[in-house]
Amino acid sequence: MKIGLRTVKTALGAGVSIWFAELLHLQFSSFAAIICILCIEKTKKQSIRSSLERFAACTLSLILSGLVFRTLGFNPLVFSLFILLFIPLLVRLRLQKGFVNSVVIVLHIFTLEKFTLPIALNELQIVIIGVGVAILLNSYMPNVEKKLKETQSIIEEKFKKILFEYGAYLEKSDQGWNGKELLELEEDLNEGKMLAIQYEENQLGTDKKGYYHYFEMREKQFVILNRMLPIVSSLHEDVVQRHVFAQFLYEISADVKSENTAYRYLQRLESQHQKMKELELPKSRVEFETRASVFHLMNEMEYYLKTKMNYYVEKQIDV
Repeated sequence: MKIGLRTVKTALGAGVSIWFAELLHLQFSSFAAIICILCIEKTKKQSIRSSLERFAACTLSLILSGLVFRTLGFNPLVFSLFILLFIPLLVRLRLQKGFVNSVVIVLHIFTLEKFTLPIALNELQIVIIGVGVAILLNSYMPNVEKKLKETQSIIEEKFKKILFEYGAYLEKSDQGWNGKELLELEEDLNEGKMLAIQYEENQLGTDKKGYYHYFEMREKQFVILNRMLPIVSSLHEDVVQRHVFAQFLYEISADVKSENTAYRYLQRLESQHQKMKELELPKSRVEFETRASVFHLMNEMEYYLKTKMNYYVEKQIDV
């Protein structure tokens, strides 16, 4: 059995909340634990959003229940009327997360059959304790940036392998590569995006999504590499263009990194494109189709490189 950090925080927060509420001699002190448990989320931003929503909903429930009960009295039908009014109001204000704990507060008042300032302050203090303890505990989150960089490195190594093997096939035909990197990359990219979301949700005061956009860029490049595979594997005719493009793939495979190197290879790709156009015309239909396929691969590689270029342009705008 594995006990996670969130479980530890929940257990600790529940106990501390009750202890602190009892220290202040608050009525219904155990309710502070419920508030705290509900506010412990997976990330800092989620926890703060949840805490603020619940606090706002609880405050609203105190005001509305006070008006309704003092005007119409304490009976089950009035409680039902309160729920009838309260739910649409929460939905309108997008505070639905705070419904359950708000109703508990109202039930406290309904049980006491009176609404006074001390009772309202008692309930508010309980909510503040629960919310405060949750935010305090969730202020510590493990830093996943190291794991992010490791995942980034793993993905780049697999991109290198795929590009190298494409080049090897064009130069020497089948070399026995099983293509497992292509099968593994999808899972790696999904893991990277999940880690990026977790990392960014724990960075307070910023909306930049650098890591997430990086993995999205790699995902688009992965789609392009997948499109290239059947074209590469269908080439059988030995033409000069295959070997020229193979050398280009070797070079680019050795330089897969997070830094922006795409502009250099785009220039070289355009240069190779022009040189290939100057070669003599194909002498057979098979040679023509092979050369056309190589040109298709070059166009795909152009999209591959421009995808990375666009990522860096968007990144500069974001900064």
